Amino acid sequence: MPEGHTIHRAARRLASVLKDRRLERVEVRGQHLVAAKAEQRLRGATVTDVEARGKHLLVHTDAGWSIHSHLRMDGVWHLYRRGERWRKSRRRAWLVLGAGEWDAVNFDGPILEIHPTDELLRSRVLTELGPDVLVDPFDDDEYVRRMRRDSDRELGDAIMDQRNIAGIGNIYKAESLFLAKVDPWRRMRDVSEEQLLETRHVATRIMQDGVLDARAITFNGPGPPGQWVYGRAGKACRRCGTQIQARAQGENQRTTYWCPTCQAP
Repeated sequence: MPEGHTIHRAARRLASVLKDRRLERVEVRGQHLVAAKAEQRLRGATVTDVEARGKHLLVHTDAGWSIHSHLRMDGVWHLYRRGERWRKSRRRAWLVLGAGEWDAVNFDGPILEIHPTDELLRSRVLTELGPDVLVDPFDDDEYVRRMRRDSDRELGDAIMDQRNIAGIGNIYKAESLFLAKVDPWRRMRDVSEEQLLETRHVATRIMQDGVLDARAITFNGPGPPGQWVYGRAGKACRRCGTQIQARAQGENQRTTYWCPTCQAP
């Protein structure tokens, strides 16, 4: 599933070609978009904003309709100049939004819907989200309050819950906790506020780098760039040499990577 930095980057790119521009071309596929009359409701409308909320991407128009996109594992947004050859098959394009010389194309998006803007902004899928790790100013008090709601929950599981803090996925979970030197298996009742805040500050910093770079690169050498612990199970810790461990965590059984020495309880 894309991390929050991917969605913020996509929102910035879409805004650069769509915001304050009239949608001259709209093409839709898929039963939901067709049934919702997305083509008729969007064509001719002006895009007023494109925003990311955690892992959700929203496109708002002056017609009172908004697009809700969640990419999950396989979805992606591409930008093409008119007439440019697409890098994916047109059969996989669920939505095309054209303004001027640019087309924004959603491929394989598992969640791609159109809703009245006011209804979408009041929907539980958005209102229940925690503070977005990439939005400034960030509400640290609200973040800490939400993280504390289940004192028996493990930190590495709690920080992946979008209702606690929006935008952090499995890569940045592992990397943030490693760089903050916090044990992902510690129960929330045993995690200090200082550790929570340090983890959040690290996550924001490295994810901001990801928005600019487009890759989830947190380690820049010596050697090839990559990650400190994510995906490195069985390899030596880049900091202390201890073997990196990996184990499934939480109800969703997402794999957590950590260094048992650098992140000792």
